[in-house]
Amino acid sequence: MLDATDDISPYLRQEVLSASPLRLRWMLIRRAEELCQLVEELWDRGDEAVAQQWLLRLREILGELLGGITSHDNPLGQTVADFYVFLLKLAHQVRQPHDVDTLRTLKGLLQIENETWQMVVQKFDAEATDNPASLPAEEPPLRSDVPPAPTTPEPSAWLGGDSLSLEI
Repeated sequence: MLDATDDISPYLRQEVLSASPLRLRWMLIRRAEELCQLVEELWDRGDEAVAQQWLLRLREILGELLGGITSHDNPLGQTVADFYVFLLKLAHQVRQPHDVDTLRTLKGLLQIENETWQMVVQKFDAEATDNPASLPAEEPPLRSDVPPAPTTPEPSAWLGGDSLSLEI
């Protein structure tokens, strides 16, 4: 089994340490989407134990995203919080039995959230640099291989230990 920090490449570690809060949030969303695909692949291979641990990691990431919404008095903040509560409920429903349809629904919603935050990050980066042509159209996947499940799945460790908050 891996320690939670073994899930981090040196490139990713540097990217996390230098990323804006918007980009960190986007990275978490991308990771959650990737984990949906990973869990489905692990189920297909019959690796139930590892899939369950990655489902735990997925739920923790969704919890971290929900916890990062600090302005509940803002109607948009409450709407976004409600959306993440819904995603957490879907992630819980996926556990027993292997509900592939719900997992795919969760992945689809995360894909839309990923695309939305990608546009937000690109707009923010373009405004910060005043040179939108220099920005990449899409980020590479955070993880392309299928790693063993972590022994202590902690999104904050995956993000270098810092909590992520966003005032919406």
